[in-house]
Amino acid sequence: MGVLFLFQDPVGDDQGLAYLYPRAALFQEAGEGYADLLALAGEEREGRLVLKVRLSRYPNPLEGPLGFSLSTVVLWLDTGEGGEEALLPGLSTPPGQGWEVAYILTGFGGEKRTPTGERTPARVWREGEWVVVDTGISPGPYGYYGAVGLFDPFASWYLRPTGPEGGPWTLGAPPGSPPVVDLLAEAPLDQVKAYQTGILKPLRPKGFALKRESLLAFALGGASLLLAFLLRKP
Repeated sequence: MGVLFLFQDPVGDDQGLAYLYPRAALFQEAGEGYADLLALAGEEREGRLVLKVRLSRYPNPLEGPLGFSLSTVVLWLDTGEGGEEALLPGLSTPPGQGWEVAYILTGFGGEKRTPTGERTPARVWREGEWVVVDTGISPGPYGYYGAVGLFDPFASWYLRPTGPEGGPWTLGAPPGSPPVVDLLAEAPLDQVKAYQTGILKPLRPKGFALKRESLLAFALGGASLLLAFLLRKP
C-alpha cells in the first residue's frame, strides 16, 4: 500500500454561499458537519487507485449500511485530454480540464459513472472515519474534483436540489446554484470563488507520489483531522 496524496479541506465550510439547509426534522436534528468534507486521500493498493474521503460527522438516521445516510460525496477525475466540463448544474471545470470518470459515494453504496451516462456499481466501504472507494483504475497524474451535498435517493446525482426559498426537503440557495454545500478546495477563498464563478479548479498532486520526507506531513495532517473531528463532536 502506498500513499499518493492528501488534500485537506477547511473545517466548517459546508454552507455553500450561505445556503439554508432543509427544514425537515430529519436534517435539523442531525446537527452540523455531516456534509463537511475534511480531506481526500489517494493510495495505491494492488496496482489500483483507492480514494479515501473524510467527513466531519456521520449521523445515520436512515440506517445506511455504511454507517451514514444524510450526505452524498461526488468525486470526478480528470484522467486524460478533453473530457466532460459540466460537473453539476451551475458548476463546471475549467476549459480543457474535463472529467472522464466519476464516483458517487453514499451511505448505501457507490456508483461509477462516465460522461456518456454509463453507470456501474463501485465498491465502497468504511475504514474508521474514512469512506473508501476502489476506483478500479491504475494510479496516474490525475486532476481531482470533489463535492458534498445532501442525500436524495431520487435525484440524478443523489444530491438534494436547491430552490430560492428552500423548503422541508430542499436547500435554500440562489437560482442556478449547484446542489452541493461543500467543494474540494484547500483554501476557503477558492471555494467562494468557485461558487461565485461556477468554475471549480481541480486539485492535482505535486510530484504525484509522496516522497519519504512527506510521510511525516501526511501523519501530521491526519492528526489535525482527528482534532477537527473531535472538536466538531457534540
